[in-house]
Amino acid sequence: MKLENNPPLAELAADLAYGLRMLTDVDARATEIAALSAEAAQISRHTSEPGSPSKAYGVTVVIPTFHGADRIGRCLHSLAAQTLDSKLFEVVIVINGRDDGTRDIARSFRKDHPRHRLRILSQSDASAGAARNLGIAVAQFSYLTMVDDDDYVGPEFLAAMLAAASPQRVSIAPIINVAADGREDPGNSLNAQIRAWAGTDFKLASAPGIVGFNACKLFPTDVLQATPYDEDMASGEDICFMAAAALARDFDARVGTLEREGAYFRVLRDDSISRRSPDFDFAVDQRLGVIQRLESQRRWDGSAGDALLVSLGKSQAGFIKRYLTEHAGQRDRVIEAVQAAGLNDFPWSVINEGTARDLAVSYCFAPYADTSAVVAAKVIVDRGNMVDVIHNDMGKVRKMDSNLTTIAARFIDRAIEIDSPPSFASWKEIADFVAKGIAVADRLDARKGGYRTLYSRVQWPGSHFLAALFKLRHPAVVWSAEFSDPISRDAAGRLRSGDIIRGQMFDVFRRGVAGRGYALPKKGNVFVWCEFLAYVLADELIFTNEHQLEYMLEQIPDAKLRREVVRKGVVRAHPTSPAHSYSVIRSDYVLSPSVLNIGYFGNFYENRSLHEVLTALINSPADVRRQTRLHVFTTDPDSLQKTVLNLGLAGTVIAQEYRPYLEFLNLTTQFDVLLVNDVERTGDLAINPFLPSKYSDYLGSGRPIWGLLDEGSALSGKTLAYRSTAGDAVSALAALRQIHGDWLEVGRMAGKGVPVPLPTAVPQRA
Repeated sequence: MKLENNPPLAELAADLAYGLRMLTDVDARATEIAALSAEAAQISRHTSEPGSPSKAYGVTVVIPTFHGADRIGRCLHSLAAQTLDSKLFEVVIVINGRDDGTRDIARSFRKDHPRHRLRILSQSDASAGAARNLGIAVAQFSYLTMVDDDDYVGPEFLAAMLAAASPQRVSIAPIINVAADGREDPGNSLNAQIRAWAGTDFKLASAPGIVGFNACKLFPTDVLQATPYDEDMASGEDICFMAAAALARDFDARVGTLEREGAYFRVLRDDSISRRSPDFDFAVDQRLGVIQRLESQRRWDGSAGDALLVSLGKSQAGFIKRYLTEHAGQRDRVIEAVQAAGLNDFPWSVINEGTARDLAVSYCFAPYADTSAVVAAKVIVDRGNMVDVIHNDMGKVRKMDSNLTTIAARFIDRAIEIDSPPSFASWKEIADFVAKGIAVADRLDARKGGYRTLYSRVQWPGSHFLAALFKLRHPAVVWSAEFSDPISRDAAGRLRSGDIIRGQMFDVFRRGVAGRGYALPKKGNVFVWCEFLAYVLADELIFTNEHQLEYMLEQIPDAKLRREVVRKGVVRAHPTSPAHSYSVIRSDYVLSPSVLNIGYFGNFYENRSLHEVLTALINSPADVRRQTRLHVFTTDPDSLQKTVLNLGLAGTVIAQEYRPYLEFLNLTTQFDVLLVNDVERTGDLAINPFLPSKYSDYLGSGRPIWGLLDEGSALSGKTLAYRSTAGDAVSALAALRQIHGDWLEVGRMAGKGVPVPLPTAVPQRA
């Protein structure tokens, strides 16, 4: 039987041939798109919009359908009932995989509704992403929305959304859930979010709940055509697609209407993803794949776009949390899968919820940019216990760096911020933090059935004061108290000032230690009492080096207490950041490969500077100076730059703003040599109790380290590639010439094809 004698078969063959050609022939598809646009321009009464010159004003509705013969009819009839002029919209159906009769239903609808523009495409391989890509590719109108084949829309749906849309604004429709028995639920959580945004324009990136699914949004078509669906994803491709589309421009958004007539009706089926009983592949592996793709879009700049991607990732982690709730014995397997995914910022807090049995107190903690916050996070990773963290609001004295939370997130259940004025030395503010913090700690302790261990760390004294009060109230908890440096003495060995105000809080501490057999401090000094409470009450005292322990012991007048501190004391150097932290943020700082690049990161004080290195550069041979660049990253680069200009070192010493911590870590991996310096002792310090925390960060970079050393210091006993004496320009010049010579040798051997890196360590000199 010939096809021309059988019109239905002829039409079917033509549709199939057309769909195949559109799918496989890029040139034919482009020609068809151009022809359709020209036709639409002739029939449309509206001009094309600015920013979309190739598209006629109106809406393309894309309906991907997989075995939808039993449900697509209601969807199509709801579109036929639109109040929007039929010349201003088209419907593109993409039959996804084997046809189950959907084509006949669509052709019948097209015959019955000749005024409506209906396109029928098909593809042989069942892929929701590919089906949507095909439908989007042939869209002829300037705006586009998607409707699932089992859903339907109110008669004002397209008109209301089109009226609210613009090239810089995405319009939103309300969404009403429909149960299998036809009951409507306009009060669903998603629609509650949409209703909350009604009446005002808002930034689309600020509404992750609205972004994270396909329906009820009208986008400029050119944006969607430039942002294809990932056709290889088994699920979640809609979330990644919509996230990319939402971030393509700094979109505003507007809810077009709240009326039922303008709503999207979402039919809930038992086999929908949200109702699917999760297996490991779907609930864990596929969700991790979605989070990976979301993370790949991040700029790591703390922007609203990053916040959107983080929020969408947390929603995906909710599926993993649900799986763990139903399969508690699979936690180790889930953690192994997360770690294997290689994510830099997995939302651990979602799946860690309720798992902490240990408590950490760090007055300053992530996301606040401070050395004490970073080191506390590294220690939590090093200890390996799941913890709740109590910290203070440091917003008035420290900048925020949201990326710092990636360091220890794997081991944090909850991080609770106390709303208290920050202070290093004022007892009033410290006592306020302790009073508010203990209320939180006691409540969490009761909820957890009692914490097993307690960890606190100073730099900021508030940490130990809160930990001491918690220990007094919960004697069974094992308290480890760490000192970053001698807290009661400054870098010059002088007693820090800060008076305790006698009152109820101090009386609690005084009574708590009064009967324990130790002489109480004679001075009501904040810092002396901070040390004393930890010495008496803590079960473990942690010091960063032997010199620090020795020095702090010398400040204790009570011989019995000194013996107790020796018994409890352990020396534990600052831990190095996890390896993945060095690659979270890729720095775009440019280093010339044709010169020796030395990096220094830090601020300058009376007893810590680089004057000996600058003098060494001034007095170095011409070839050393010409081929060396010292890059100094500091909080006051302008002052350094003036010094550099006065010394005639412009071009040799490069002053730069200090970089955020994770970018700093990445930068350390790129320099030829990293420079670290000791605190130079004054007459009040018989020994040097300080170990620069920067050294532990440098260790993780794998790069050679040059130390400017105080004789006999803790740093002088560490592994270093190059050494010179702090404050000694002659010694610095000798080290600089050695580094330059090694660098030349590396270049010479590299020219011969022999890989010879600079040494990362040399034998310690006597």
